[in-house]
Parts: sequence; C-alpha cells; structure tokens
Amino acid sequence: MAIKQSSSPLRVLADLSLLFCILLAPVCSAAPTTAPATLLQLKSSLTDPEGVLSGWSPDADVCSWHGITCRPGEVGIVTGLNLSGYGLSGVIPPAIGGLISVESIDLSSNSLTGPIPSELGMLENLRTLLLFSNSLAGTIPPELGLLKNLDVLRIGDNRLHGEIPPQLGNCTELETLGLAYCQLNGTIPAELGNLRRLQHLALDNNTLAGGIPEQLAGCASLRVLSVADNMLQGNIPSFIGSFSYLQSLNLANNQFSGGIPAEIGHLSSLTYLNLLGNGLTGAIPEELNRLSQLQVLDLSMNNISGKLSISAAQLKNLKFLVLSGNLLDGAIPEDLCASDSSSLENLFLAGNNLGGGIEALLNCGALQAIDVSNNSLTGAIPPSIDRLSGLINLALHNNSFTGVLPPQIGNVSNLEILSLFHNGLTGEIPPEIGRLQKLKLLFLYENQMSGIIPDELTNCTSLEEVDFFGNHFHGSIPERIGNLKNLAVLQLRQNDLSGPIPASLGECRSLQALALADNRLSGALPETLGQLAELSVVTLYNNSLEGPLPESLFQLKNLTVINFSHNRFSGSLVPVLGSSSLAVLALTNNSFSGVIPAAVARSRNMVRLQLGGNRLAGAIPAELGNLTRLSMLDLSFNNLSGDIPAELSNCALLTHLKLDGNNLTGSVPSWLGGLRSLGELDLSSNALTGGIPADLGNCLGLLKLSLGDNHLSGSIPPEIGRLTSLNVLNLNKNSLTGAIPPALRQCNKLYELRLSENALEGPIPPEFGQLSELQVILDLSRNRLSGEIPASLGDLVKLERLNLSSNRLDGEIPPSLLQLTSLHLLNLSDNLLSGAVPAGLSGFPAASFAGNELCGAPLSRCVPSSPRRLPGTEVAAIVAGIAVVSAAVCVALLYTMLRVWSNWRAVSVSSSDGEESAHGGGRDKWGAAGDGKYWKVGSPVSSSAEEKHSSGSETSVLRGDKSTEAAGGAAKS
Repeated sequence: MAIKQSSSPLRVLADLSLLFCILLAPVCSAAPTTAPATLLQLKSSLTDPEGVLSGWSPDADVCSWHGITCRPGEVGIVTGLNLSGYGLSGVIPPAIGGLISVESIDLSSNSLTGPIPSELGMLENLRTLLLFSNSLAGTIPPELGLLKNLDVLRIGDNRLHGEIPPQLGNCTELETLGLAYCQLNGTIPAELGNLRRLQHLALDNNTLAGGIPEQLAGCASLRVLSVADNMLQGNIPSFIGSFSYLQSLNLANNQFSGGIPAEIGHLSSLTYLNLLGNGLTGAIPEELNRLSQLQVLDLSMNNISGKLSISAAQLKNLKFLVLSGNLLDGAIPEDLCASDSSSLENLFLAGNNLGGGIEALLNCGALQAIDVSNNSLTGAIPPSIDRLSGLINLALHNNSFTGVLPPQIGNVSNLEILSLFHNGLTGEIPPEIGRLQKLKLLFLYENQMSGIIPDELTNCTSLEEVDFFGNHFHGSIPERIGNLKNLAVLQLRQNDLSGPIPASLGECRSLQALALADNRLSGALPETLGQLAELSVVTLYNNSLEGPLPESLFQLKNLTVINFSHNRFSGSLVPVLGSSSLAVLALTNNSFSGVIPAAVARSRNMVRLQLGGNRLAGAIPAELGNLTRLSMLDLSFNNLSGDIPAELSNCALLTHLKLDGNNLTGSVPSWLGGLRSLGELDLSSNALTGGIPADLGNCLGLLKLSLGDNHLSGSIPPEIGRLTSLNVLNLNKNSLTGAIPPALRQCNKLYELRLSENALEGPIPPEFGQLSELQVILDLSRNRLSGEIPASLGDLVKLERLNLSSNRLDGEIPPSLLQLTSLHLLNLSDNLLSGAVPAGLSGFPAASFAGNELCGAPLSRCVPSSPRRLPGTEVAAIVAGIAVVSAAVCVALLYTMLRVWSNWRAVSVSSSDGEESAHGGGRDKWGAAGDGKYWKVGSPVSSSAEEKHSSGSETSVLRGDKSTEAAGGAAKS
C-alpha cells in the first residue's frame, strides 16, 4: 500500500528499502544506501517549524545532514540521529527500524505524538535511545527488550500507559532506565533485578503499585533510585542498605509504612535521602547519623515520632534537614549543631509537637532558613538572634512565643522573610526593624502587639507584603508609607488605628491588596488612591471614613473586590464603577444617594452586590439582570420603588436576594420559583400586594423566606411545605386569610415561624408539634384562629417563645406545655381559654394569660367546684326567697282554712268548687313566681351581678390588651 500511495520515485525507493531491510536485515546492514531513504521517510512524517531538516536532500551526502552522525572512515554508515529540542511534531514512523547501523537516537524534547514503534527492537546496534519529553502515547513496546547492547533508555515524560514490560530485564547492558512522568501502572517487574550494570533507575511520577521487589537487590551498581510519586506500598526493604554505591534515594510520596530501616545508615555514599509523604512510623534511626556524605535529608509528612535525634554536628555535610509534618516531640536538642563545623543551612521542623525555646538553634551559625512553625514552642525570641547573621527566612508562626520582638532583629541584615503570626507577642515594633533593607515579607498578625507603627518601617523599601491583622496597634498609618514602592499587600485590619489614610499611599504603585477595615480611621479618601493602577482588593469597612468618593477611583480598572461598608460615605456610587472586573461591591450602611447606576451591570463577573442601608432611590435597574453570575443581591433598607424587575430572573445563581425595607410595589413575582439556588429571600417591609406564589415551593434550597409587613392577601400556599430546608418563615403583618396549611409541618428544619397579624382562621394544625427544631419563636398571634391549643405543641421542647395571643382559641391550656422547659416567653392572652393555668406555668406573668376565663397562679385563685360556697349576695337572695315563699304559703293556708270554714256555712257547693278551681290556678302562678331558682336567674340582684361580671371581664380584656402588647413587643425583640 505504501508503494501505491507514494508520490515520488524517491518515496518508492524508501519503502522498498524498508521492506527489504525487514526481510533481509543482515544484508541491509552492509547496504549504507538505505539510510538516506529511511531518514527521508522520517522527515516526511514530521512537521519541522524551525526548518532544521531542510538540508535533508538526496542530492547531499547523508553524513552532512543536520543531526546525522556517521561512522568515521566509512561512507554512508549512519550511527547517530540527534534532533532533540527543535519543536518537531508528528509521529515516529515504523521505517525508523531500517537504520540498522544506528547506535544513538535522540528525539527528546519535541512534540512527537503517536506510539513508540516496535520496529525499534530491530536496531541491534542501538546503545542510546532518548525519546523523553514528548507526547508519545500507547504502551512501551516489549520489543525493546531485544536491544541487547542498549546502555541508556530514557522515554519518560510522555503519555505512555500500561505496565512496564518485563522484557526490559533482558537489556543486560542497561546503565540508565528512565520511565518517569508517564501514566504507567502495574508493579515494578522483578526482572529488572537482572540489570546488574544499572546505575540510574527513575520510575517516579507514575501510578505504580505493590512493593519494591526483592529481586531489585541484584542491581548492586545502583547510584540513583527514584520511585517517588507512585502508589507503592509495604515496608521499605532493608536490602536497600546493600546498595553501597547509592548516592540518591527518593521514595517520596508513596504509601510506604513501618519504620525507617536502620540499614540505610550503611549507605556511606548517600548524599540525598527523601522519604517524605509516606506513612512511616517509629523513631528516626540513630544510624542515619552515620551518613557522613549526606547533604539533603527529607523525612517530612510522615508519622515519625520520638525525639529529634538527627545531629548536624555529626552530619557535617548536611545542608537541608526537613522533618516537618511529623509527630516529633520534646525540645530542640542542644547538640543539634556545633557552631564551628555545622554546614546546616536550611532547617524545617514545622508541624510537629516540639516544645521549649529556640536557643539551641543559635549554634547553627550557617543557617539561612528556619521554619519551626506550627509547634508548641514557648519562651521569647532570644535577643541573640543576630548571631545567625546569614539568616534569610525566619518562620516562627503558630506557636506560643511571648515577650517582645527584640530590637536585635534589626541586625539580621539579610532577612527577607519574618513570619511571627499567631503567637502571644506583646510590646511594640522596634524601630530597629527599619534596618532590614532586604525584608520582603513581614507577618505579625494575630498577636497582642501594641504601640504605633514606627515610621522607620518605611525604610524597608524591599517590602512586598505587610500583615499586622488582629493586634492592638494605634495611632496613624505612617505618613511616609508611600516609600514602600514594592508593596503589593498592606493588611492592617482589626487594630485601633485612627486618623486619615495618608495621601502618600498613592505612591505604592505595585499595591494589589489594601485592607484597612475594622479600625477607627476617619476623614475622606485621598484622591491619590486613583494612582494605584494594580489595585485589585480594597476593604475599608467598619471605620468612620466620610465624604463623597474621589472621582479618581474610576481610573482603577483592575478592581475585583470593594468593601466600604459601615462608614459614612455619601454622594454617588459612580466612582467605584470604573472596573468591569468587579466581583464584589459591598457598600452597605453608608449614606450613598441617587439612583443605582445601570453601569453596575458592566461588571459581568459580579458575584456579590451589596448596597443595603443607604439612601438610594428610584427603580431597581433592569440591567442588573445581566449579572448572570450574581449570588448575592442586597438592596435592602433604601428608598427604592417600583416593581421587582422581571430581568432579575436571569440571575439563576442567586443564593441571597434581599430587597426588604424599601417601597417596592406590585406582586411577588412567580419567576422567583425558578431561582433554584436561592437560600435567602427577604422582601419584607415593602408595599407588595397579591398572593404568595405557589412557585416559591420550587426553591428547594431556601433557608429563609421573609415576606412580612406587606399587603399580601389570599391563603398560604401548601406548596411552601416543600421547602424542607427552611429555617425561617416570616409572613407576619399581611392580610393573609384561610387556614394554616398542615403541609407546613414538612418544613421540619424550621427554627423560627412567624404568621402573626393576619386574618388566618381555623385551628392550629396539630402537626406543628412535629416541628421539632422550632427554637426562636412560634408566633401565631393576632389572627382569627379557633379551637383548642393542640397538646402536640408540648413536643416543641427547644422552643423559647410561644405567642398565640389575640385569637379565638378556647378550651383549657394543655398540660403538655409544661414540657417546654426552654420557654422563656409565653403569651396566650386575649383568647377564650378557660380552666386553671397549669401549675408549671405559674412563673410567667399574669399578662401572659389575661383576657381569658382562666384562674390559678399567676391569676386569682380558683374556687373549688364541690362543695360549692356561694357568694354572700346569692345566699341573701336565697334566704329572702325562702322567707317570701314561706309567707305566701302561710297566707294561702290561712286563706284556705277561712274558705273551708266559710264553705261549711255556705249553701251552694258548686259555687265553692268554682272558686277553688280559680284560686288553684292563682296558686300555680305564684308558685312559679316564688320558685327560688327562677327568682335567682330573673331577679334584679342576678342582673346586677351579671353586669358587674361583664364589666370586670371587659376591664380585664383592656388590661390584657396592654399586657399583650408588651408581651408581643418582647417577642419581637
């Protein structure tokens, strides 16, 4: 096929030559004329951006071609191909197997792709194969194991995958095997132990697993063994101690466990030992102190415990000692260094459990870098720290150092990094610090330092970062701060600084981050801040800065974060809108006025826009809908009016939408239900009308929903019950009607529920007792709720405030409310409740129960129902009734007797019978009138008592109203 596709006689010749070379290799080795054709086919497979192959022409002698080496004295015998580092791309063609006489191929550091041709295995004379640092893919051809004369094989830093072929163990002449920085997996083949001449084995940065095979002990000539950044496991084999020629051992970032084998101490030629990032345990073997040639020892990021037993006094060539991130304890040993012979330059002991002071380090006179951060070191920074005259980096942060920063620190003239944050340092910054002309980083944050920031600090003109956060520095920012021309970060937040921001700060043209928040700064912002063209982050919140913003701020085009909240700024927002890169604009609680400029929407990367608590007026700009990355929009407590713009529906990533405390009108938009990321929606204290849209039930991540203090009407949608993550639901002060939907009980994470001051009707859903997380308040007051108080409310054991006042609730107070042991405010006033107040609730004031038919503490004592003691007025009425009835009976009897006596004398019996019948009817009338029970109910005494009782009840209600208002006020607070 290759012959049919050839476009020139030369290409045909090359293909035929390759075919014959594959079939008749011995003959080809004696045929130098095949090399040009093979090389030209290689050229045709490559893209040559630098034109280094332009001279490869059949018209020129192949030995004159760029990158080609020939055997001296023999015409056309190509022995070397070197095209390293020319930016070549393309693939290596299989035809390369035709270079039978070649001894060295170097195509490294290019952009070659495709597989490594298996035909390379035909090059029996090949001694060096360098293909590293390309983009070769596929697996390593097992055919490379046929290269019996190969000395150097370096094919790492490619995209090779699969396992290391065990056939490489047949390349018994190999001295260097480099397979690092690929994607090789599987295990290290035991067959590599056959490579007796192997001196350099690099397998790092792959995903090899398993352990180091014991057969590798056969590589007795090893000088470099690097298997770092794999997934190797098991113990570090002790046979490594038999590699007597080993100079570099790198087992870092694997999963080795167990202890460090003491046999490593036998490696007398070792100069580099790196075991970092494993799971090694136990103590550091004392035998490591025998490694007299050792220059670098890194045992960091393990679980090594015990004392620090390495002695730089014995390891006289040791320059780097890295033991960070272990479990070492005890003090830094006094004999760590011998000042007259130690070569130790870098000491890293961070992240252990070391205690005591650092005085022992003063004997390490050659030290340039000390990092003992994140320990439990104590004591003061020794004044003799200046004995370490060559010190460049001093990191003592995250310890328990106390005392002052000694003035002698100014004598450590080479110091570039001074990191002392998160300690217990006190006192002032010594003026001598101004001598440190090379100082770049100064971190003193989270200490207890005080005093002023000395003017001498401005002499440290190399300073790039200054961080004094969280101290007690007072006074003003140094007026000459502008001398720090290289300053990129100035962090002075959370101190007691006062006075104005110096105008000279505008001279710090490299400044990228300025944090002056949480101080007592005052005055106006200087116009010179507009010169800080590199400024990205500026935070000035919680100060007393005032006045309009300088117009020059508009020139700052790289600003990404602005936070000027909680100051006294006034005027327009326009000066801070010059950057289209703004991600955070926070200006809350100032006195900015005017409208919200539509230019705010130019910053398409905006994630937080906080303008609450100002005097902004007008409508919410529809252009804010262009801020599609916005997660927080806070326009609360301004004078904004109009409808909520529909364009905000484009802000699909909103998590906080706060528009409360304005004059917004219109309805609650149903498109809010499409903001599925919404966690807080606060539209309270506006003039919104209409109903609550059921679509809000789609905001399943909502934590706070506050629509209170509007003019909303209609019923509460049952779909609100779908908001199972809701913590706060506030619908108070509206005109909502209908029943409370039992579906709200599905909001089982509610800890605050306010439905007061509406026109809700029906019973309190007993399902509310299942809202077990309710804690802050349950407020259903000032509605038209009826029925009994559900006993299930007693299950709300975390509840602190319960307000059911001013409803139409009846029945008794359920004893289950005694279970509310966290309750400290209870208001049941102005309902139709009756019966006794449960004894356990007597600790609440009488106002909590006023306006009901209740008795018992804290109200008046309940009267026992049996036997019943009647009031004096009722007793008097009964006695009077009995007297009247008795008198009437006596009169009737007397009258009857007289009539009987008269009848005896009468002549006509029928006439007497008629009179008797008539008087009998009268007796019934008087008898009814004389009935005591009837008399009690209908008598003027009874009416008077009822009026008195009614009057007393009305008085109680009025008193209850005042008490209820007081209780309600307490509930709102």
